Amino acid sequence: MIERIKHKKAICLMIGFFILLFLTSYLVSPDEGEVYDIISTRRKIADFQLEKENSIDVIFAGDSLVFRDISPLRIWEKSGITSYDLSDGAMRLCDQYVLIKNFCRRQSPKLLVLEADIMTKDASPFKDDFAIPTNMIERLFPIFHYHTFYKGFNIFGENEGASVTKGYQPEDTVEPYEGSPDYMTEDAGPVEIGELNLIYLDRIVDFCGENDIELLLLALPSPGNYNKEVHKAVQKWADDNKTEFVDMNLFYEELGIDWASDTKDGGDHLNRSGSEKVSDYIAGYLKENYDLPDHRDDPEYSGWKILRATPSE
Repeated sequence: MIERIKHKKAICLMIGFFILLFLTSYLVSPDEGEVYDIISTRRKIADFQLEKENSIDVIFAGDSLVFRDISPLRIWEKSGITSYDLSDGAMRLCDQYVLIKNFCRRQSPKLLVLEADIMTKDASPFKDDFAIPTNMIERLFPIFHYHTFYKGFNIFGENEGASVTKGYQPEDTVEPYEGSPDYMTEDAGPVEIGELNLIYLDRIVDFCGENDIELLLLALPSPGNYNKEVHKAVQKWADDNKTEFVDMNLFYEELGIDWASDTKDGGDHLNRSGSEKVSDYIAGYLKENYDLPDHRDDPEYSGWKILRATPSE
């Protein structure tokens, strides 16, 4: 009799444990959709929600190349175009899709610039494909996938305010790239855009269409991420989807990029001097090819002028 009672208690405890897992999983799962990096995603959402409503005309999406290489304040100084970097380190298309949707709840951007490097990288919200048991558990009980969600909240303090650099993170370190300057002519083997990447790209295209947002694909100068085959894969997708694609790796010399002084980590990301050259080109390209307003003389955007003059930029 006692053994049967113990057995029933054990079963009840197990059932209660699984119910608790399901309930907590439901509570921590983000409303905005599945993401790979919940902490960075929620931090980004908290940051850009502090921007003035309907004040941003261009959003830059992608991985770490975006927030290291593109300075929205530099672009504003050169063209008057307002923009924001949605990216963070090691982000995937699933993260960017969620950020784009959230950003457009308070903003009405006219153009989305998607940095192409993210298109050929892993797009899954979960870990690498070989981690099958771990992925199965995280899918069944999202609490294990989002177990660090609480770190994304500032419970006891106040938000410091909107990003003074509009998502850009400048870096002054110099580590030269010493590889071949002809990296875009080298054959590094076939490159394909994965099936899940294509699904998220379709979602982004559909979202842009539904919200009257133009889409531009951009490849930033980076020998560590680009070669001839990556370009071909992205160009094919762009052609198939009638999307403009600008690959700055094909004319980095015209931009004045010096791989001895303009990269922070041996050809992966640009440093501040390199990002200024890239941002100047982007400002001119957007001004010439898109109908985007110049806000430099608009008193409603005087804060941008003040931010541009701060030492952090």
